[in-house]
Amino acid sequence: MIKTRLNFGALLIMAMLVFSGCTNNKSKKNTETGSESTNAELVKAAKDAYIFSYPMVMMYRSMYLQAIDKETGVGMGNYLHLGVSTPKDTTIVTPNIDSPYSYAWVDLRTEPYVISLPKIEKDRFNTVQWDDMYGYVLDNVGSVNDGNDGVNVLLVSPDYKGELPEGINRMIKGDSYIMGTLTRTQLIGMDDLPRVKEIQNQYKLQPLSAFLGKEAPKSAPVINWKKWNEGSEKNMDFWGFSGFVSQFLVKDSSDDQQWENLAKFGFKKGEKWDVSTLSPEKKAALKEGQKLAYKHLEDLSTKPFDPKDFFNTREKMKGDYEQLALGVWVGIFGNTTNQSVYYSFQKDTTNKLTDASKTNYTLTFKKDELPDVKYFWSLTMYNLPQRWVIANALDRYSIGSANPEMKLNKDGSLTIYIQKTSPGKEKEGNWLPAPDGPFWTVLRCYGPAQNIIEGTWPVPQLSPSN
Repeated sequence: MIKTRLNFGALLIMAMLVFSGCTNNKSKKNTETGSESTNAELVKAAKDAYIFSYPMVMMYRSMYLQAIDKETGVGMGNYLHLGVSTPKDTTIVTPNIDSPYSYAWVDLRTEPYVISLPKIEKDRFNTVQWDDMYGYVLDNVGSVNDGNDGVNVLLVSPDYKGELPEGINRMIKGDSYIMGTLTRTQLIGMDDLPRVKEIQNQYKLQPLSAFLGKEAPKSAPVINWKKWNEGSEKNMDFWGFSGFVSQFLVKDSSDDQQWENLAKFGFKKGEKWDVSTLSPEKKAALKEGQKLAYKHLEDLSTKPFDPKDFFNTREKMKGDYEQLALGVWVGIFGNTTNQSVYYSFQKDTTNKLTDASKTNYTLTFKKDELPDVKYFWSLTMYNLPQRWVIANALDRYSIGSANPEMKLNKDGSLTIYIQKTSPGKEKEGNWLPAPDGPFWTVLRCYGPAQNIIEGTWPVPQLSPSN
């Protein structure tokens, strides 16, 4: 997918997972373990193992492409800053138009890192989201949690036991020795990009020793990184990546059953895992588990879903591996609800899939029912099935609170016109151009109020207008 550093985009990855059942109940003796098993039990174990492993493997993919790969990576501990997504960025799935992305990865085996944010305008949103290699959201540094006056936060390994050094405001710890960030910086109008770039270049990542002006400790052993090959999540190479990435993880007791599922197929945490040496029965089970998993997650991604279920801490996810995996499928590095809440519109009020080649649509916010947000909200247009932004006559790919040209109706409500052709000159300020075919829109609310977080805000619906 990734061709150049400028084309990195959000790396919102499509993948595959599942919880569907098995069909072959013929019992066989498991000669490797001496226990009674069935083909169906092995396939289910493989599917569950795949669901559990999928987020960590795809996190590795993102890390490899952004930090390790010689053509596209910028190295560990370095930021990769991006601009505004356009229709030319066809490697980017569901990109955010209103807050350009920055990426970075840190290896915490040697010592902690410090992330430092500059002071920015009070009304500008930014967030430095950190995820561990399991795919859980650990914390967000920035506007919502820390304010906009600048902050220093310590990123530490799972076994860090040191005190909080002077000059550091707080620390973030996960269950892996590698962390990744998707950093978002609000763009306030298209003329604001130079200021966004100025802020991006002030985000500073450095080892703790450098922050304190002390000598660096002895480096951890050099890693012989496993080369990522596109499509590995769809074939048997997947399991080798699962074994490789496990060396960076610390086990949590709540995952014991998942590790046991992997162990049924010769997996040992942190060791090279060669599934080609397995018995034909077990290799067949792994292959069947992947096949069923892919189809299941593919089906789930085409049905209505609530992104609020996807992205959170380990504690709040409570072992819902399927939702964690589905979140990686539809948008890796999605954020927690206290930072931003996402609403996707896939069907109209008649329960039909949205298609601008056949129908014009409106989205109306009633008087006093605009999204209650501290920072901003926006509605972004994507085509289907690719989920890319599409060229249009206005070069407008999203519309929202940052668009001063929008006008309220006489009764105080706000109507957005969603169609492929202009709704008329007097309404163009409220027009979100749509492609000539199926489309998907996402409403993003940044710094949401409690009614949005809790789900009590009356979400508007897409209505056919012809």
